[in-house]
Amino acid sequence: MKNILIMKFGALGDVVRTSFILPGLMEKYGDPRVWWLTSNSSFDLLRFNPYICGLFTPTLNMKYLFDVYFDLLISLDDEVEVLHLLKNFKFKKLIGSYLDNSEQPVYTDSASIWFDLGLISRYGKERADKLKQQNRRSHKELMELLLDIKIPSPIFFNSPEIEKSNKGMFPTDCFNIGINSGSGGRWPSKQLRVDEAIKLVHMLLPLSLNGKPARIFLLGAEAEIDRHNKIKGSVKSPNVIDTGSNNSLLEFAAIIKHLDYVISSDSLALHLAIAQMRPTLSFFSQGPPWEIETFGTGEKVLSTSKDFCSFRADADNSTITAERLYDAMMSHIQKLEGDT
Repeated sequence: MKNILIMKFGALGDVVRTSFILPGLMEKYGDPRVWWLTSNSSFDLLRFNPYICGLFTPTLNMKYLFDVYFDLLISLDDEVEVLHLLKNFKFKKLIGSYLDNSEQPVYTDSASIWFDLGLISRYGKERADKLKQQNRRSHKELMELLLDIKIPSPIFFNSPEIEKSNKGMFPTDCFNIGINSGSGGRWPSKQLRVDEAIKLVHMLLPLSLNGKPARIFLLGAEAEIDRHNKIKGSVKSPNVIDTGSNNSLLEFAAIIKHLDYVISSDSLALHLAIAQMRPTLSFFSQGPPWEIETFGTGEKVLSTSKDFCSFRADADNSTITAERLYDAMMSHIQKLEGDT
């Protein structure tokens, strides 16, 4: 039986979508034992995944990996501190990133289709950004080419107890819409402007969808506390619920699973919604929308500003409006109803 080690630490959404490769690896290599080394912050996103025979972090039992001989090591991060760990492992074949003799992050030729577009691109950041802007392959397609596998559908595995405990929050006689309008603090241009978020909530609340009244659930973390307070302060309705800012990753995932529809920035919420096959509407200003694979469940609204997909933290997001999102969602729901 073959042993495969995957090294993927972050970001959180990237860990979720990278896990989609696991069934394909199982098929290609004849049910190998797959081990995964990740960060402490990402651990819970993988802990219930049945395709992983061993899940480790640098502070959780990593030493047990030192005695395993790996037929394949898949290294998908670009941080020097992560790549330093590679020297601890014995492996036959490497696909992905590593440190050269000068302790600089580089990557195997076999992984160029992915890393040529990233921070450690052999072409430098400026050229890499242009390649990323020109790329029209999704993350799914890039991983399929990188690993010579098929990724037919997304996967995510949660604790049944956590999913059950959150279910009561979502009445079955309502059409439950999640709105993740923020994006944390790092990329403000990914966000929906607060005034547009307020307007969108006002537009959605009177709706009856699939014969059910709309109920709005605000999604986010600590960075969204002020945003959600402003929305709740401007929209006085018991049908606008703040799901909280201190949910664990698995609680957050369970909340998303129980929603009928998710409107989200390019964020962890979007990846968790896609992974659990929730219908999504996502919006993009500074980053490339083409890399996001929705597996047929999602629609996208793109900025029409001149600096669209510029990777700028201050990219103009003013063309992502409540009206455009509302129209796109209504069209998408109509399409989904026609497909059933």
